[in-house]
Amino acid sequence: MTSELPRRGDLYGAYEILEQIGEGAFSAVFRVRAPGHDRDCALKLSFQAVGDTDTIRRALREIAVLRTLTNHHVVRVHDAGLGSDGRVYILMDFLEGEQLDAFHDFDQPMPPAQAVWMIHQACLGLAEAHANGIVHRDIKPANIWVEPDHNVRVLDFGLARAWDIDGTIGGNVTVGRMLIGTPHYTQPEQLYSPKLAPSADVYSLAVVLYELLTARCIFFPDRPFSATRDHLHDDPVPWLTAHRNTLPAPLESYPHLSRLPPALGELVLQCLEKVPELRPANAGSLANALGSILHYDLGIAVAAMLRIVHPYGGYEDRLLLPGHHRIGSARDAEIPLPERGSKGVMAVLEWDGLPELPQIRPLDADDSVKVGGRVITSRTKLARGERIEVGPYALEIEYPGD
Repeated sequence: MTSELPRRGDLYGAYEILEQIGEGAFSAVFRVRAPGHDRDCALKLSFQAVGDTDTIRRALREIAVLRTLTNHHVVRVHDAGLGSDGRVYILMDFLEGEQLDAFHDFDQPMPPAQAVWMIHQACLGLAEAHANGIVHRDIKPANIWVEPDHNVRVLDFGLARAWDIDGTIGGNVTVGRMLIGTPHYTQPEQLYSPKLAPSADVYSLAVVLYELLTARCIFFPDRPFSATRDHLHDDPVPWLTAHRNTLPAPLESYPHLSRLPPALGELVLQCLEKVPELRPANAGSLANALGSILHYDLGIAVAAMLRIVHPYGGYEDRLLLPGHHRIGSARDAEIPLPERGSKGVMAVLEWDGLPELPQIRPLDADDSVKVGGRVITSRTKLARGERIEVGPYALEIEYPGD
């Protein structure tokens, strides 16, 4: 039988419990003091002991993948395991700030530039997870955290699992099957398939963005957001029916959005396509599209200039927008290198826009990617003026004001 949850002053393993700060359907979260950490951490602890060996192994395997994520738009995982009482625990960053649904009153529209910027940050965090084969599966305002400086982090990968594994988890019953996540933000494909690809998270992100912009629940435009949410709180069927069968009203049909950039309205509707293959494939693709809109249509993101120096002489200059950029000879690489001397996708350059500086992540543990003349094998933050080498090519970034 599982023991009671720890209280203030107790030790859970090596962690000193300072206070309980929240709880969800399956776990409680505590602020703790952890050896080796200068700042307090958050400890997520399952309510019950996990007795099934396969469940434990799968959970710890997926947590191990989450521990590799380093983007500052996700919550960092520092440790995880099985406690002596059989509970699964996860030690994470302790964050200041609040959830998006507490930060913003969804009965009021958020200015388009701010709404796009916030979802763009969430995309940058999810892009790394998607690249590592992890789909969040429960994107909603409560799982998007806004720090005091308005940095956005994606929370609670509790329903995440490797997206190439069939099966379902979750506790919301639909007709004849189980639902993963929250009906309000679920995806149409859940009603006919247990397998979710990264485009499922793209759909849920678009629902959140739509509701930030309109101050209405998607598919129910005739009453304020909170009225619809409260009315359907305990009834998932209208949500599931709408996600499967109803088309959202175009954003421009709302009077206060009549002058919205057409590119943004078109992108949101594309992300809300019922067929997953018609959406942007992953959060990285959506980040790039939103970064372009921020720069060209909304005027709040300042681009940098990227110079690609060729090994055989000459160079080309490209505009570098905030986003998730794959580098290599693959046809879909955002920073393409001619096939001569390069291979597939060799690295990923991620940039949130100024004042942040980009980070580069090599995809192979070899000597093909260098920064400042030194070989790198893991995510590395660039300093101003540092030269990147990818195979025989050199990349130089010039920022506004340099």
